[in-house]
Amino acid sequence: MTADSADAIFDGDQTDDRLARAVVEALRAGRSWAHIATDLGVPPPAVRDRLGVTDRDWQEAIVAHENARAARLDDLSRSRLS
Repeated sequence: MTADSADAIFDGDQTDDRLARAVVEALRAGRSWAHIATDLGVPPPAVRDRLGVTDRDWQEAIVAHENARAARLDDLSRSRLS
């Protein structure tokens, strides 16, 4: 998933749909949330109370990572319009 290309044209809903489909396909193929996050370039979430990192921790890290990526792309597209 290389949706972070600066030359691509992004529609937020379309990008979200593509990401959701890719995640569903990866989960159906038996890949873990940690593996999906690694493919997306998401840094590992912090370990809390020595319990290890849960699937929910990875999911939240993916969401935060993708939200930050979307904000960067939005800023980039706005600066191109200026």
